[in-house]
Amino acid sequence: MKVLSALALGLVLAGCTVFPVPESPRLMELAPASDLPAFEQALPASLRVDTPLASDPLDSARILIKPSAYEYRALAGARWRESIPVVVRDHLLETLRASGAFANVMTDTSPATSQLTLVSELTGFQAENGEDGTRVVIRQHLQLLDNRTRQSLCVRDFETTSVAASTALDDLMKTFSAVANDAAGATVKWAYNCGVGR
Repeated sequence: MKVLSALALGLVLAGCTVFPVPESPRLMELAPASDLPAFEQALPASLRVDTPLASDPLDSARILIKPSAYEYRALAGARWRESIPVVVRDHLLETLRASGAFANVMTDTSPATSQLTLVSELTGFQAENGEDGTRVVIRQHLQLLDNRTRQSLCVRDFETTSVAASTALDDLMKTFSAVANDAAGATVKWAYNCGVGR
């Protein structure tokens, strides 16, 4: 009887803790682009958008802040809904489809074939402290490939930045979305003009 009582008490106490249960982090997303580039006619080509290459800590779901040139910190209590490269890829994919620049736009998980592939390296996707306040920075190296020849048709480095109103989460998300929208719009125009000249 004593053994059973001790076992029952142990099971009850196993579900209790003296530490507070942490709240689930807020899952954040980029707002869709509102000011889309317009094209008279879609290019008669299909475009595959590869997930950007990135190394840690950019290859994570953490919302990153750089208080100095030497340090990354993760914002507490919130994270991106997916890893940063996937968030960037999905946002660009949505912008390309909404713009009507290409006849078909697909992700790198699609089994379909395409004439062109957009490959990229993500080297910046964070908020940084600077003399003018906290600014959000996105840095990418882009290549548009001809899938038949595997040659690079166009290569370009992009850096897009904007100063946030404050370091509050809502202000940072507005600025991340604005910067991502500017970067996606510039990428769509660049890829379209490159495709026209192929």
